[in-house]
Amino acid sequence: MDETNIHLRDAVEADLQAIVDIYNQSIPGGWSTADTKPVTVEERLEWFRKFDPARRPIWVAEIDGQIAAWIGLVSFYAGRPAYDATAEVSLYIATAFHKRGLGRYLKKKMIEHCPRLGVTTLLSMYFDHNEGTKRINDSLGFEVVGHLKEIAIVQGQKRGLVIGALRIAAVS
Repeated sequence: MDETNIHLRDAVEADLQAIVDIYNQSIPGGWSTADTKPVTVEERLEWFRKFDPARRPIWVAEIDGQIAAWIGLVSFYAGRPAYDATAEVSLYIATAFHKRGLGRYLKKKMIEHCPRLGVTTLLSMYFDHNEGTKRINDSLGFEVVGHLKEIAIVQGQKRGLVIGALRIAAVS
């Protein structure tokens, strides 16, 4: 992937339609979400407004003026204070941009920003049949800390959830 062609920026509300469209593209494949039917912009508006560029950002990646992917952080365990330095990362890529290295690039960029965001533990949760995310996480040093076997039914198949964790040094 030619990283010079990627424009990474904080998402704004006007990007929500593209964010939802990309998310909805992931549903039919059954690889990356437990949602089974498309979501709407209206359903995601409150969710979107909880992101905070200073602590829990959502970024969009533009390639040739088109939003190709998004990545965001949410506070772990409903934002309970004891888990303040722990966040979960979510990453979705438009189907047309799969298998180009964009996922690894975006997750690496988010990891680089974690100290500034106050994140010392980054969690990545993914279905156990999602080999792409597994490869990305392995390459970036995530450790598998949990595997909830057969916890979801996705397209009629029992699927497990893998929990990966990456420890990040705090900024001194």
